[in-house]
Amino acid sequence: MERAAFLARLGRPRPGPALPDLAELPQAQTELLPGEDRGARFIRELEAVAGTVERAAPERVAAAVAAALALHDARSVAVADDLGPHRDGVVAALGAAGLDVATYADAATDRERLGALDATVTGCLAGVAATGSIVTSASAGRAAALVAPVHVCVLRREQLLGGLQELLRALPRLGGGSLVALQSGPSRSADIEKHLILGVHGPRVAHVVLVDGPPPAAGA
Repeated sequence: MERAAFLARLGRPRPGPALPDLAELPQAQTELLPGEDRGARFIRELEAVAGTVERAAPERVAAAVAAALALHDARSVAVADDLGPHRDGVVAALGAAGLDVATYADAATDRERLGALDATVTGCLAGVAATGSIVTSASAGRAAALVAPVHVCVLRREQLLGGLQELLRALPRLGGGSLVALQSGPSRSADIEKHLILGVHGPRVAHVVLVDGPPPAAGA
């Protein structure tokens, strides 16, 4: 084939296969079953991977966070800025309990203090019910959900999405930027003999406070 004919052939449009119909996607384990309750599925999936969940009314969130940290003997705690309407109440409750409380943004600038943290408390972008995952981003700090042995996450019920398809469609409006991570339970690793160890590359305790109901009014 002559060079000119070869190049002309390369330049011709060659349409690929048609895109799938996204309106009718097959049922998968990463999606909810028809009529399935999001909260119940989230709890079941997270507990299956050694995470823990506690439901709390909005006015009980701060007490639930403080109780979870006390259960794991956490003393030095960093609180992220993405807790929304619950942040001030959580900080006050932890201070009243005698914990050493810092903002995560401040702790992140001090390597020694960061390494000494017992726990972090964060919010999240969303939760995925079908996989028991929380979705985190740099809005809480790049390592806020990963750096301490205990991670407590506050997840509001309206943030709970059904499955991965819904999450992928929602990401543009969630505003997570280029750093988005799905975390399902504590960090884990296993050797060739399948001995599972928790907390190898991240928290050994992953506790979610699932908030049922609207957030408290400003100043409440």
